[in-house]
Amino acid sequence: MALAQKNRKIKFQFKICIVLLTSLFLASSYLRSQQQPQKVEDLISLIKEKSGLEVELEDIGWQWRDEDTKGTEEKGEATFADAKWLMYLIHWGPIQVEEITVDYVKERMLKMWGVVFEFSGQEGRTKMAGHDAAWVEAYGTNKMFYSRYIIWNCPQSGREFIADTNYNIRAKTPKHEFETEMRSARTVQCHPEAQVELFPDLTNRFESEKYGFAFYYPERWFMFDSPFYVPFPEYDGIRNRKMGSLLGLCSDRGIKVTLKWAQRDESQDEEQVMGIQQKLMESLINEIKSYADVENIQNHGMENFTVDDKKITRIWGSCQFKEPENENERQFYTGKGIYQVAQWNLEKKKIMVILTTKQFRYGSAVSSPVRSFLDEFLKDFIPRIH
Repeated sequence: MALAQKNRKIKFQFKICIVLLTSLFLASSYLRSQQQPQKVEDLISLIKEKSGLEVELEDIGWQWRDEDTKGTEEKGEATFADAKWLMYLIHWGPIQVEEITVDYVKERMLKMWGVVFEFSGQEGRTKMAGHDAAWVEAYGTNKMFYSRYIIWNCPQSGREFIADTNYNIRAKTPKHEFETEMRSARTVQCHPEAQVELFPDLTNRFESEKYGFAFYYPERWFMFDSPFYVPFPEYDGIRNRKMGSLLGLCSDRGIKVTLKWAQRDESQDEEQVMGIQQKLMESLINEIKSYADVENIQNHGMENFTVDDKKITRIWGSCQFKEPENENERQFYTGKGIYQVAQWNLEKKKIMVILTTKQFRYGSAVSSPVRSFLDEFLKDFIPRIH
């Protein structure tokens, strides 16, 4: 009787995890319009038609509405947002087989989630923390996402480890995000003496006495106990050193960009207070205060810096967003977020960029948007506007 109840519980957890897994990959779909990612060339053409500006954009699944690009060459704006999504899972549990092979990895993949995988032919053997490992790549759910599973045994701790790495290709998530998952997996210290690789972009360290291992991951991710079931037959609902599962998601998803242009007013160039133009400071703060979905702001600072000989003035801070009308969005977002507003002159035009990122929740965890995400994006974006 107890065994039957346990099996029913595991099956129920499995069904729940399939629902969660599917909803997680589909999450970006309802954030704007449940449509397929549009062609970035169309967005570039639309901006050029309205503004006369040449804007270089990587094809990373930008989403927009045509009506959000408006105005004339003299004055106007364009708004768009990214929809990237990845899932990084680390599972651990009792050793299942003596030798990890490519065929074993495939078998594990097919049984773990109930996903119909289409194996891509990319597979092989490697070393993880000094242990022999095997890896396999495959497309999942009608090529909505792409996965790489790396599995190895750690005899010192008596555990099998699974690095379950995935990225949403339908949302055009950049492939370098997927490779970051692989690098993070290579830092897993599955036993205290394990020698692992280190990477300069993986600055955050997860270390748990309860779970008995450690690894590094990038600042733009947040890690938490996976709400999915732990994929081992011995799992009874208790997570500890013997068995468990962690999930990592990216906090910097859904960066919303508003690009604004207007005729340059050269009379403002000489009005300065402590090196920062007074009218410009007021203008930047008013811009974010009047942003359509922002309720209120807390400005944290302002600065001048230079990119490609362009003098940029920027403010940054945190904000509270207005409650969305869409029920799914109300459940997904916490209402908190961060922003930046920057302005500079480009020949006869005044250019302004407004960036926002919303904090979202998944299960009991919440994302951790920080200023560095927007710093990095802005410094890359400025030289792409001509």
